[in-house]
Amino acid sequence: MAFQTGTRVDPRLGALDFSGFTSAATIQAQGMAQMGAAIGGAIQASKQKKQDKALNEAASAMVLNYAKANPEAGGQLGIESLEDAKVAVKTLGGAKPAMSLLMELGGSSDAPTASEITSVARLLERPEFGKIEFDETTGEAFMKVPNKETLRPFDKRRVPVPEAIQSMPGFDEYAEMQRTTSKPQDFEKMGMRVVE
Repeated sequence: MAFQTGTRVDPRLGALDFSGFTSAATIQAQGMAQMGAAIGGAIQASKQKKQDKALNEAASAMVLNYAKANPEAGGQLGIESLEDAKVAVKTLGGAKPAMSLLMELGGSSDAPTASEITSVARLLERPEFGKIEFDETTGEAFMKVPNKETLRPFDKRRVPVPEAIQSMPGFDEYAEMQRTTSKPQDFEKMGMRVVE
């Protein structure tokens, strides 16, 4: 293009406009931020769903135990199996209302309440207790900690869980729920038997 004096073409029209690139970068950054927020929200929702599922299963087990401990009430409510207990928990509006109803109904004073078992479970979910395991045969609680005597990084030794934690109300029931394998006696308590 030839710009001469006296032409009617404005020389500013030949300047390059980079505003499209800057707005594209802004749009791309906003899109990435929205995608990150969506993924973070999905992860949070998944964690909440897992916690709710675990809490509903614990509440269902407690409703079934209550129905078995009080056969008259269990018969009136029609709770004969774990599936019936799950339906009862769902009908009551979830785990928290079901557990609060069980606490109001009471039962034997020796039995731990749902809040005691839940508080033990929440305590043991903390990072410092993340390595607590339960022996499959004895149900004994132990932790695997680094063995400082050998100085090998992956060498671990078993240490019993502190007595202060084991003596908390609801710990024994929590330990029983966390066992990885069931004993034949557990099936017999539920009215089932192992077929060989």
